[in-house]
Parts: sequence; C-alpha cells; structure tokens
Amino acid sequence: MAKKRKRRATRRPAIQSEKYSIRALHEDREYGLYWYAWLWKLLRPVLIFLCSVLMVIGMVSVGYDRIYGAFFAPVTRDSVEVVDFQIDSGETVTQIGQRLEDAKLLRDRRVFKYMVQFRGLTNALSYGVFRLSPSMNVDEIITELTSGSQTNERVITIVPGWTCEDIANYLVEIGALEDTKEFLSLCNNVDLFVGSSYALRDAQNAGTLAGRKYALEGYLAPDTYRVFTTATPESIIRTLLNQHNKVIDSVYYANHTEYYTDEEGVYHEVATYDSGLSMDQIVTLASMIEKEAATREDYARVSAVFHNRLRQGIKLESDPTATYLLGENKLALTEKETGAINNYNTYYLPGLPIGPICNPSVAALEAALAPDMDFIDQNYLYFCATEPGSGKLVFSIDKAEHDANVAMYRPLWEEYDRRQALEKAAEAQKPGDGN
Repeated sequence: MAKKRKRRATRRPAIQSEKYSIRALHEDREYGLYWYAWLWKLLRPVLIFLCSVLMVIGMVSVGYDRIYGAFFAPVTRDSVEVVDFQIDSGETVTQIGQRLEDAKLLRDRRVFKYMVQFRGLTNALSYGVFRLSPSMNVDEIITELTSGSQTNERVITIVPGWTCEDIANYLVEIGALEDTKEFLSLCNNVDLFVGSSYALRDAQNAGTLAGRKYALEGYLAPDTYRVFTTATPESIIRTLLNQHNKVIDSVYYANHTEYYTDEEGVYHEVATYDSGLSMDQIVTLASMIEKEAATREDYARVSAVFHNRLRQGIKLESDPTATYLLGENKLALTEKETGAINNYNTYYLPGLPIGPICNPSVAALEAALAPDMDFIDQNYLYFCATEPGSGKLVFSIDKAEHDANVAMYRPLWEEYDRRQALEKAAEAQKPGDGN
C-alpha cells in the first residue's frame, strides 16, 4: 500500500507581491516605484484639469483684453482734458455716436449704439451740454449722457491782450458763435452798449470814438465766464462789459493810498503819481502796457516810461500801436510799418493812440494808474525786448544805451519773425477740413 504523501503546509507570506502585467509595467515606468507613486497617480489628472482651466482662462482673458482695448477702452487713459459735448434735441443715437467718435471720445461708434440700444437707454439720452473726457470708457460715457447731468451753460475764457477779433475767432472755434460777423458788427454799435460801460460812455463824452477800429476794444474784460449755450453775441458782449465795469470800480475808483512809518513812528502817505488821464485814456494806456510787458513788475516799469514820455511830450513809439490795424505781431518793424499814417501809430502820432489796442488785464490797468515811482524819478525813457520768447525787457535812461540794446537784440527779433512767418505760411497751406 502506497504510503500517503504528506502534504507539507506552506506559510503564505504576509505581503504577497502582485504579479507583473503589461499594464503594471507601464504604470511603474510612468509613476516610478517610489512610495509616493500612488499620490502622483491621484494628483496627475487633477493637475492636468487645473492647467487646462488656467489655459482656457488665459485665452479668454487675452481675447477680452484685445476686444476691450479695441472697442470699449478709453481713447486716452491718462488724459486730464475735459470737453463740452453738446447733444441737440432730435439727434439720433447713430448721430451722437458718430460725433463722439469724431471728437475722439469713442473708439467705435457702433459699440456705443449697440450698448445704448441693448440696455434700453435710447430714450434716456438727454440733450444739452455734457462734460466728457477721452479718459472715459464707453460705459462711463453712456452713464454720463443718461444721468441727467447735462448743463445748458458753457465756459469761455477771454485772455488778457486779446483784441475784439481774437475774441470773435475764439468764440467761433469753441462753437459759441457760428461766425464772427455779427459779433464784430456789434463791437461798433455804440448806441446799443453805451449804457452798459462806464469807459465807453466816458469815451463818447470825450468825442474820441470816431475813427476807432472797434468802439468796444478795451472794454471786454478778460476773465473766465459761464454763459448759456444759447447765448447770443449781444448777451456775451453785455456779460463782458458788465465785468469791465466791476474792474473799473475796483481799480479806477478804489482808494490806493498807502502809508509808511518813519524812524520816529510818524505815518506818511506814500507818494502816488497823478497822470491827469481820463478813464478812457487809462484803458488805452493799459492796453499798450498789456501788449508790451509780460510780468507785473514790468507792467509798472513800462507804465513809468510811457508816463515820462507823455509828460515830456516825446512820442511813445510803441510797436504794437504801429501794427494794430495790420493785425501783425512782430518784433522787428520796418520803416514802412513804423511810418504808417493812422490814428493808432504812436510813431506817427503824438501822445496816446485814438483808442485801446486790446482788452487789458486788471494788472495792466493798475499799472497804468500806478507806475513804478523809481523809474519815474530816474526818468527812464526807453525799453526794448530781449531774447524772443523770454518775455524780458531791458530799460534805458538815455537813447545811446537804448540804441545799443536794439542793435544787440534786433538780429534775434528778425530771426524770430522769419520763423513765425514760415510757420504761418505752412499752416495756411494745410488742407482745410472740408467745411
């Protein structure tokens, strides 16, 4: 009988190794045989998903930035300019968008139109004047145009030294006037405005208005004003004349008496200059000072030179008076220009010109009444410009010194005038805007 074969019990290992398959081999090669392989196996699909999401977000962000920059962004991000934009009653969204784009306030008029219509704001657009900036994006502009913040006023700024023609051209440029004709015509309508201006009435009483280029020259006060967008040329002129009356009250009729204390503590009145000039003559002198000087200190010095020459019967020989009728702004005048025979040219005319040659500032009016007393006492009689563009003047007591100064600086003046003439000619040759 065959012996039964005893089966030997074998103990299985506590940890049984997994048999290798093709798949297990690939996984080991992919993840490695390290202890954290299982963690990487879990994280890898998560990281792939996150990277995919980030890539999609990046592409969307880049696309949005490009679209926003091309259609919705401000025209100029860093601009501090603010302009008055007027919407007239009856204008369509398309017309408004076109004008916004033409004014460089929008990048694309179609985006403006679609956003207004999509948001149902077509009827919310109000007519009037709005304060807009190139730094505003489309949404900000739409918000402003539908917020009811429009104004029926506009700001105008009249610069000291401007003539009536300068003011008229400026008002046309900003859209306050359609053309200059009516405004300039009114500037010679004495009967209409004589009751609105102290100085104009003074000139009429003196009989000096006849022969002036513009009767209102000198009386349109330089300042910054708010006027209605519907303001007529007449109403604008009255606004400027009323302000000039206030200036006259504060300057011509004011008490400018000053005092000083001596070593013994006694008060003394500071000596002032009594020119004996009328109100209209003071305005005329101030207009010359405005054109000749650039600083308050030089205003008083130029005033002293003119007062000294008036007192001694010497012709004033002021260049701006010689070129006023020509509308020129030159430094080096020719003999023909200084020899022109008219009632403004003080090279030809003794004393003051027939009337003001511009609209002077308060500072120029004050200087006309209160010249530099040191220059009065030292009898300064001459001055001339120095380097063009510097605004500086050089003063002289005697003619020989003055002639030397003129000889020194005249070549600079001539070169400056030549450049200005070339720039003016180049500007004139530019193609028009088609209007």
